[in-house]
Amino acid sequence: MPTLKRLAINHLRNIQSADIELSSKLNIFYGDNGSGKTSILESISLLGLGRSFRSHKTRSLVNHDKNELTVFADLNVDHSLLPIGIQKHRSGSNLIRVNGETVRSASILAKQLPLLIINAHSFQLIEGSPSQRRQFLDWMVFHVKPEFSSLWKALEKTLKQRNSLLRRDKISYSDVKIWDVEFIRLSTAIDRIREEVFKAFYEHFKQLKTDFSTDTLAVDMEYVRGWDQQQHFSDVLQEVFDRDHRDGYTHYGPQRADIKIKVQKKPASDVLSRGQEKTLICAMTVAQASFYKETMQKSCVFLIDDLMAELDQSNSVQLADWLSGLNGQIFVTGVSCEELSKAWNKEQDNVFLFHVKQGEIKREDKGISEAAV
Repeated sequence: MPTLKRLAINHLRNIQSADIELSSKLNIFYGDNGSGKTSILESISLLGLGRSFRSHKTRSLVNHDKNELTVFADLNVDHSLLPIGIQKHRSGSNLIRVNGETVRSASILAKQLPLLIINAHSFQLIEGSPSQRRQFLDWMVFHVKPEFSSLWKALEKTLKQRNSLLRRDKISYSDVKIWDVEFIRLSTAIDRIREEVFKAFYEHFKQLKTDFSTDTLAVDMEYVRGWDQQQHFSDVLQEVFDRDHRDGYTHYGPQRADIKIKVQKKPASDVLSRGQEKTLICAMTVAQASFYKETMQKSCVFLIDDLMAELDQSNSVQLADWLSGLNGQIFVTGVSCEELSKAWNKEQDNVFLFHVKQGEIKREDKGISEAAV
């Protein structure tokens, strides 16, 4: 499984310079709010996603008196060290290097360092738009179905051309139909692999419900492909052509897919309390990781930001137990070292504690059992 062995950060927010050795199992970062804890997780996000999970704006990431930031790591892959790094300029330009070679696509980083993140923004999975749930599903599809990336790129190109035609003043369906042949082919292929992945993920989720106290909530999920499941897609596109033409874009297709999450047959966002939403999101993320591990025969890397602010003690312990059982590398942040250590107190070996203060990162000598006292 991939693990970060060393992490070097320069000029990222309030971290001027840091170079730390990491545990292959559990890394706990604690300190006051604003000390730089989340920036450490952001640096790992840059290495795995090519961007921060907090902001798409590079300017806000770069230290205010510098022009660029750099993040470098030694990634342990199959007992060999793979150097990876990213440089981001205040202007927005990027440089990504993997094993000494410049690469153009951040998707190469994502394949090398699969990340799953739980933070305050995770609530959008339930409360947000369908795009949030598509992203959740497509993370799995991207990693376990190699053909997905090329299919999706081709779909985006075809959809862009179709929408461009729809914005013309005088067109008939025959003008669009030639593009619909390819659009339907790609949509059907994407739908097929999405549905396959969703069904496998949902089986993992159902196995976790009891442990995450969601069994009493009667949670149900349904994959929605983005068009009427009872109709052939070609018929749908022809029927709604006038509406598509009027509005200037395509209303149906895999770009409109969703996961409907219901509790007691009602939308989960209308029924669940904030605490129950947190529990459900944790269960979904762990099921996502469990499916990935079973399919790929390796674990992903977890970034858990401000754990105790998002979960109560009992659910924090439950999440800690499940993530530890998945054997992935874990990075967790919080204000209180004592509370974090109590949540992860079952972990006694290969645990690194770091105190973060005003952008400085210092590893503690004490073990997790001492910190929990």
